[in-house]
Amino acid sequence: MLLLSDNGILNFNGDLYPNIPFRNVPVLAGDVYKDTAAVIVDKHVVWEFNSGKWQQLVSTDTKLNCICYTTDYVLLVGTEAARLAWISNNSLEYIDSFDKVPERNHWMSPSGGPPDVRSLAVSIDGTIYADIHVGWMVRSKDGGKSWKNLTKGLDMDVHHVSVHPTNPSIVFAATADGFHLSKDHGDTFTRQKNNMPYRYQRACARFYDKDVYLVSTSRGPFGSIDAQLYRSEDEGNTWNLVEGLPDNISKNINTFQIIIAEKGKAYVIVEDTSIYETNDYGLHWKLVDENYPRLYGMLVMPEK
Repeated sequence: MLLLSDNGILNFNGDLYPNIPFRNVPVLAGDVYKDTAAVIVDKHVVWEFNSGKWQQLVSTDTKLNCICYTTDYVLLVGTEAARLAWISNNSLEYIDSFDKVPERNHWMSPSGGPPDVRSLAVSIDGTIYADIHVGWMVRSKDGGKSWKNLTKGLDMDVHHVSVHPTNPSIVFAATADGFHLSKDHGDTFTRQKNNMPYRYQRACARFYDKDVYLVSTSRGPFGSIDAQLYRSEDEGNTWNLVEGLPDNISKNINTFQIIIAEKGKAYVIVEDTSIYETNDYGLHWKLVDENYPRLYGMLVMPEK
């Protein structure tokens, strides 16, 4: 496990991993492809771990938000100003067709500034999804050559996009107006029923080997927000509060802070500094540790 933190990459004991060329700097996001990992360091640098060594791939003045591998092992990053770029030859190659999405002039930011690409997801058939904050979701079915803004049935304020691990037609999202699910590659979404106290959501996930979904909820983006974690066994038609997390969580369980491992195991980051784990598909959770520096996410590396 690689913990992505304000202080660098940590193990579960909270110690920095040795022999990493960047230390005591924020590691904000990452992705894994087989036994290779890529991370965004200090908002502007991408490093990759491959064959037992770290290599810097790119350094840029542009703020980087999220990163993912495509199914053909190409790195894609989402940036400020709602742009996408491939990482190639130690530079960012911006995707012109993404910049020309017709609905782009409707995208915005809650703070009044430019929009962002907040998260990325890639289905097993290679379909790429980018969530725009705020501007629905954008999809490419041809490896990034062309893009379509997905709006039908989807709330405009998307916080996290994720895909089904085995069914490429299913894509789902945590939004400011609840859990939205599509079964046709995002052509149409349905906001699933909401029996939770609040609709506002920041993170979502599904277990790899069982049809169980997890979402984080809260009262809203600011203040004392009563964040919690819920699970569903019927694609989001019914949600149940999980057991074992604190009752009064004052910070959002944010994008990237629900992490699926394997065979019923998952982790969740609570209050940005505590990790809880489950071994029964999210029914019950127990504390791992609560004294980490600020955590942004976690990467699950395959066992040797």
